[in-house]
Amino acid sequence: MALAGGGAGLAVVVVGGIVAGVALAGSPGAPRHRPPPTTTTTTTVKAQVTRVDHHLCPLTGLPAGGGKVPQRPAIGVKIGNDPNSRPQTGLPNANIVYEEMAEGGITRYLAVFQCKQAPVIGPVRSVRWDDWHVLHSYGHPILAFSGGIQQWNSAVAHLHWLYDANGSFYPMAGAYYRTANRVPPWNYYTSTGALWKLDPTNHTPPPAQFRYTAGPAPTATRLASATIVSFAGGLNVVWKWDPSTGAFERYYGNQPDTDSSGQQLHATNVVIQMVHTFPGPYPESGLTTDTISVTKGTGVAYVLRDGKLETGTWTTPKYGDPMNLRLPDGKPMALRPGTTWVEMVPNGYVVQFAR
Repeated sequence: MALAGGGAGLAVVVVGGIVAGVALAGSPGAPRHRPPPTTTTTTTVKAQVTRVDHHLCPLTGLPAGGGKVPQRPAIGVKIGNDPNSRPQTGLPNANIVYEEMAEGGITRYLAVFQCKQAPVIGPVRSVRWDDWHVLHSYGHPILAFSGGIQQWNSAVAHLHWLYDANGSFYPMAGAYYRTANRVPPWNYYTSTGALWKLDPTNHTPPPAQFRYTAGPAPTATRLASATIVSFAGGLNVVWKWDPSTGAFERYYGNQPDTDSSGQQLHATNVVIQMVHTFPGPYPESGLTTDTISVTKGTGVAYVLRDGKLETGTWTTPKYGDPMNLRLPDGKPMALRPGTTWVEMVPNGYVVQFAR
């Protein structure tokens, strides 16, 4: 970690990571869906929790509506984040949102829904390698997307542990529709209700992905904002703490990042996960390949919560394990109950923290 001078309380961080190897091959073939799971919500998450509370939403740690967690799987929806995709719809209803590098410097979202419903979600875009590797720790999720590189489509179709809701094929395409106020491919939308109907026999909620505590660690330091420099299409992504709402609000530079209703995007927690990235093996846009973000292994992690900053490491021994967040002394790094955004930032990018 390098600290830069200039302004009081401003830290500029350039980090590296330690990662494990990754296999890219996908087997060609027709889409194939796994049989309905028969497990119950008593699933234990390795290295994260010791029991399941059926009254708390597993992906937020908040009390579930009606006093019981909905008996349904998590849905991961691939949502665009290039300028033509903005403003998006449905992100405020997500429990967890991952921002991943796509290609050419742009990012895309993988928005995960479980406790809350979203009547409109989109624009739905094509799948990336990162998506099903991130979702692997969610038990038996649904992955919703609109086509993509043939090798990636085929790889998803052969995963027995998720439901392949590729909107480019029937009958899955019946869960999607096109709007008249945008042009293709930025006019493809869906809903959580339509996606859950695709897999009606799956009544298994996902395991928790993070620990939750009422307060931050004693070593947490005060934080006014965090800036990921030139992250999304060359724009600075800024998270500013708002004590009046108890949340971090999202900006592009000095401009609020809003959804289609005009609501500013915000999160109770922001996890900045520094990851190793490299170009994928297949062309995505012209001669440009997509970007592979490796989320297996270990690296630097920052947790933003309660107007505070905690610095530590993330560790995922293998795909399918939840991310394990630790402080430098080895103690767990926990989140505040609520929504979470995970920023998957390539090693070498600059992250600035203003106190």
